[in-house]
Amino acid sequence: MKRLVPILILAAVTSAQDVYTPPVPIGIKGDGKVRRVKAPIQFPDAATPWIRIRSEHYDVISSAPEAETRDIVGDLETLASVLTKTSSRFRTSRVPTTILVFANRKESAPFFDLLIGRENSTATGLYVRHGGGGTMFVDASRRRQRIEKTALHELVHDLLRQTEEVPPLWIEEGLAEFFSTADLRNGRVTAGQPIREHAAQLRRKPPIPLEELFAIQAETDASLSATFYAESWAAVDWLMRLGSEKFFAFLHAVEGGMSIADALQTHYGKTLRDLEGGIRASASRLGAGIELQGDRREVPAATPVPRPALLYELGRFLSHVSGAEEEAQRFYREALRVDPKHAKSLAATGQFEAAIAAGLEDADVHLSYAETLLTSALGPFAGIFEPVDGDAEKFRKARALAERALALGADEGSSRAAIGATYLVETDVAPGIAQLQRAYELLPRRHDVSLNLYAMLLRTGQRAEADKLHADAFANARDQQLKFAAKNVLLQSETNRANALAKEGKLDEAAAIVRTLAANTDALGRRELEQQAAQLESTANVNRHIRMYNDAVALANTGQNRDAVKALDALLAVATDPIVVRDAKKLRDEVRKR
Repeated sequence: MKRLVPILILAAVTSAQDVYTPPVPIGIKGDGKVRRVKAPIQFPDAATPWIRIRSEHYDVISSAPEAETRDIVGDLETLASVLTKTSSRFRTSRVPTTILVFANRKESAPFFDLLIGRENSTATGLYVRHGGGGTMFVDASRRRQRIEKTALHELVHDLLRQTEEVPPLWIEEGLAEFFSTADLRNGRVTAGQPIREHAAQLRRKPPIPLEELFAIQAETDASLSATFYAESWAAVDWLMRLGSEKFFAFLHAVEGGMSIADALQTHYGKTLRDLEGGIRASASRLGAGIELQGDRREVPAATPVPRPALLYELGRFLSHVSGAEEEAQRFYREALRVDPKHAKSLAATGQFEAAIAAGLEDADVHLSYAETLLTSALGPFAGIFEPVDGDAEKFRKARALAERALALGADEGSSRAAIGATYLVETDVAPGIAQLQRAYELLPRRHDVSLNLYAMLLRTGQRAEADKLHADAFANARDQQLKFAAKNVLLQSETNRANALAKEGKLDEAAAIVRTLAANTDALGRRELEQQAAQLESTANVNRHIRMYNDAVALANTGQNRDAVKALDALLAVATDPIVVRDAKKLRDEVRKR
């Protein structure tokens, strides 16, 4: 099962103008893609100081000057605050997005090359969505104005990618460009400033036909063109100027499956021809941007980043990239060379007992150890997890570690997800349900949380609650593998229930469950389930007929011969099992002779 659709959204800059690359799957674990490191990635210069600023929604690690870094953080938090108030379509993550700001191009370039899949890329900003949350890379070696624009462009991708809904590529990139030029000075926020490079591009080149524009996908030549970005910006610019409320209603309709033409007519009263004219109008516009309500956000103080911590953070990001696992270990080993007792790096290299000893107060180390002990109960295989011998002891140790992590201030959602999962090995799962319900509230996109909760609700017979969770988390999911996993959880639960009823001799009830499962299973599985249901029903019938036979025997043994014959006649009218039929006929003949 795939988790999270990992997404790479990146921006590249040349000396003349901004050039972008659209969202691209980059080989984050789970998506089946691999990115190979052609040469070892250079470790950051040990002489360069790095600072860290932890704001409300962002964890910024930077080698750029502190004043410049503080400006970036302030602008990101301010625009995030404004956009989340503008539309519910923009959402911030509960887990702070990591932002790595490189003042040295030579140090950032290998990461861009790895993720983009080409050498000597000109990218100066990218945003990646992965299993650990989100990470943004910013090259701060160029002019300050372009650094700010890159950061704001990537911020829009971050805010749009917090749900499973993904806008059409032209809308997403158009929005990112529309807000990338926001003026955030003096407590005022003005978005949608004219972009001269895009306007000039549209005047130089013929436009892409709208039908082609709407169909452009990531990782195609067309998606790399300057005209694509210019036209996407111009289209969104025109639509936003007709009213942001109309725009987000329009976007909701398009994401729901409505055609662009119908959505334009429904929410704007406009046609595709009108949109073509609007694109030309935006290319010629010289007016001011759109005023948005918002206040400048305060920026926390910066703190120094020790070198082992920096190396660990870079390694942690690489650990999410399929094909870069060994490179991640190189960074961890280098961190341990500098500081052999760096707790997080010890944990990352699997030395958990040493990590706990070195980081008695480190919440992340405790949680990481707990999650490792839980094996496949967390992650993409949660829906098919089955305990084996030895799991109970490991899971109870994991529970203690996760509870300690929570007490030390680890992320509440992740901690409770781990605590809840530990109850999969227990007879009483009620405490686990309570933990997972809270985790689901905090982390509704963590599929392992919803699957484990679903399994426990079914296991305890809380079918109404389970059905409600299914409707909320699985029924309308776009991820077909998630739907399959939920169906597998239900199949496993109902099979276990049917087996338990069968052991109790309640074969008809067991058969009814299996019949229902068969009706909701694909053709391949349906046939096998129907055969099992028929076998259960047949066995139930034989058992009923045996009880009828035994009743007749009891009547005969007490001298009630006439009643015994009637009972045997009734049995022979319905019995099909050869042995039951044979014995019933034999007994009837014997009783008649008395």
